[in-house]
Amino acid sequence: MVTGDAAALRALFEAHPVARTLIDAPLCSFDSPALVHVAAWDDTGLLEVLLGFGADPNRRSDWWAGGFHALHTASQAAAGRLLDAGAVPDACAAAHLDRADLLRDLLDAEPDRVHERGGDGQTPLHFARSRDVVDLLLERDADIDARDVDHRSTPAQWMLAGARGAGRYDLAAYLVERGARADVFLAAALGLTGRLRALLESDPSLMAERTGQGEYGEKPPSSFHIYTWTVGQNLSPLQVAARFEQDAALTVLRPFARAVDLFLAACESGREAEARGLLSERPRLLDEVTAEGTRALPDAGWAGNAGAVELMLTLGFDPETPGQDGGTVLHCAAWQGAVACVGAALRHPGVRELVERRDPVHGSTPLGWCCHGARHCANPAGDYPAVARLLLEAGALPGPNLEDAPEDVRAVIDDLAR
Repeated sequence: MVTGDAAALRALFEAHPVARTLIDAPLCSFDSPALVHVAAWDDTGLLEVLLGFGADPNRRSDWWAGGFHALHTASQAAAGRLLDAGAVPDACAAAHLDRADLLRDLLDAEPDRVHERGGDGQTPLHFARSRDVVDLLLERDADIDARDVDHRSTPAQWMLAGARGAGRYDLAAYLVERGARADVFLAAALGLTGRLRALLESDPSLMAERTGQGEYGEKPPSSFHIYTWTVGQNLSPLQVAARFEQDAALTVLRPFARAVDLFLAACESGREAEARGLLSERPRLLDEVTAEGTRALPDAGWAGNAGAVELMLTLGFDPETPGQDGGTVLHCAAWQGAVACVGAALRHPGVRELVERRDPVHGSTPLGWCCHGARHCANPAGDYPAVARLLLEAGALPGPNLEDAPEDVRAVIDDLAR
C-alpha cells in the first residue's frame, strides 16, 4: 500500500481473505486504518480498492490525542468519493474541505461544535483553509488561540509551512490580524516588525529561544510543538526570519542578537560574505557555537539547503554533528533525497569518511536512510535513485539497505554493485 499499487492491493485481498478482516485495523502510521492513511493522496486508486472491499469510511484513527477521520486530511477528489461512500463530515472536516455552507449548517444545529476536537486534538479553526471559514468560526465564538492536544499549538502556528507564502501562510497572517497571539517565531516568520520589537524590548531573552526546545520541545505524552514541522527544528528567531526571507524582521532582530546568533543565521541562509565578515571580526567565533547551534549543519541537510551545507562545511562545522535521530548531515540529506545537499557534503573529505557511518537510533547508514526515505518520506522534490548513486560511488556498500529500497533505487544499487 505504501507504494500506491492498487492492483497489488486488490490481488492481496482477493488471494487472502484474512487480509480483508484487517482492512479497518490501525496498522498504518499514527494508529490509522488504511483508508485514513491514503485519503490525503490525490491518487484515488487505493481508495477505490479499500472501499470496494468494505473499508468503513467513518473509521477514525486510534491516535491518543484525537482520532483522524479520513475527511480531516482528504484531497478534494478523495473527499467526493468518501462522501459518496457514506462518510459523515464533522466540523473539522467541513473546515478542512472549505465547505462553509456545510459548516454553517452543523453549527446552526449544534453551536458547541465550534469547539469540537478532531485529529491531534485540533479544533475546526486549526483545519480552516479560507478566510470565509475563519470568519464563520470566529463569529461563532471559536477560540482563536486554542491549542491542539498533541503539539500544544495554535491554529496560526499550524498554518505556517516552512517558507514564505507556502501552505496556509497568508491565512496565518489573517488570524493574527483578527487577534491571534503571535510569539517570537510567528512574528519573525510573518515579518511583524512592530510585534517583534515589542516582544524583545519586553523580554530580550526571547532571542535565545529555539524551535523544538524548552517550551517548544517534547512534553510527553504530547509531541514536539508544531513548529518542528511547520518551521524547522532548532531554529532561533533570527534563523526563522532568514528562512522566511523577512529582511525587515532581521533588521529588528539584529540589535538584540549576539555575534554567534548572527553568524548562525548567516550560515543557515547561505550568506557567505556576512558569515565570513563575522568570523574575520571574531576568529574564534565558531568555538562559541553551542552543540545545539552546530546542529544547524545536519538540520540544513534535513531541509535540503545545499547552499547552507556547503557554506558550513567550508567554514569548519563538524560533519559528524548529530541531527535528527543522531544522523549526520549525510544521513539527513539522504532521507530527503536531496541530491544537491548530498553532493555538496560529499565534496568535503571529512564527509566521505561518514558514508558507512551508522546512526545510534536505527543503526543505519546514509544509504539506508535514502532507501527508507524513498519509501516513507517520499519527498516529492527528492531524487532518491540519484542520491543512492552518489553514495555508492563514494564507497557505500549495499548491505541490508536493499530491504527498504523501492524498485528505482534498487535498480541503481544492483547496477553499481555488479
